[in-house]
Amino acid sequence: MDPYLRPAPPDGDPSGPCPPGHVAEPAGLWNDRHMEIVYDPRRHDVCFMRGRAGDGVHDGLAASGWEATATDGRSQLWIRDRADAMRQLLDTVRVEAPGRGLIR
Repeated sequence: MDPYLRPAPPDGDPSGPCPPGHVAEPAGLWNDRHMEIVYDPRRHDVCFMRGRAGDGVHDGLAASGWEATATDGRSQLWIRDRADAMRQLLDTVRVEAPGRGLIR
């Protein structure tokens, strides 16, 4: 299950139930509503960016496996699936077999 935003409970109230292995953490204001992010911390990394960031930041995040998944115009939610990022990294690694021969 992919991470998702949902309305946060009122101050002092506990978060609602989460799918097995998932946690709910505060995500701040989104469209002027307090939200929380529900995700599996063993599988996903979550990053919130507030305000503007340069293209270099966006390019760097994308190059390292992050994907922009939500925005409200002021904030962005970036998610990295650790398993997918590792697969992409392994696909780019070139392994060369050592030469065969005798060393004397």
